[in-house]
Amino acid sequence: MTEAPDYIERVAGVRIWRVAPNLWAQLGGLLWAPFIKEPWPTGEEYVASCPTHPDHAPPAEGCMCGIYAFYNLTLADKGGYWPNPHAPLFNRLLAGVVGAAGDVVLHEHGLLAERVRVEAIFVDGAPDAELPIPRAEVAAAYNADLIYARDYEAYCASRGLIVFSGDDL
Repeated sequence: MTEAPDYIERVAGVRIWRVAPNLWAQLGGLLWAPFIKEPWPTGEEYVASCPTHPDHAPPAEGCMCGIYAFYNLTLADKGGYWPNPHAPLFNRLLAGVVGAAGDVVLHEHGLLAERVRVEAIFVDGAPDAELPIPRAEVAAAYNADLIYARDYEAYCASRGLIVFSGDDL
């Protein structure tokens, strides 16, 4: 585990979310972590907290608190969360790009960040007809772009997002 240098630009990551299934869930935010009942507020930066140890600010050494994102598409896919239109459990999942800021800790497959914002939503994945809310509406709610996953690195470069890999440790 290595702490990233303090950059002015944000650090890029690939993130997977589930789309809130109903109006009650959508009140907290349209995007939720895949298996945690924690919404990402729309239109603003998401700031991490540590439910286990509220006395420290995430990410903290020796704790897994913070907002996780994979370094790239390959690692996100290997992580087992990648949206798959053929897997019913994952039919409400979206993937996209986040820009991490504040304290950022690098791990083998991804990073933990103090705070992030949604930069882009990938067009790839489950068809809009299977999502509770079309991805264009989700992207608009987060002031995010719609891009193809294959354009991840080019998009990050155009936005000045710093891209790390596990080799950077």
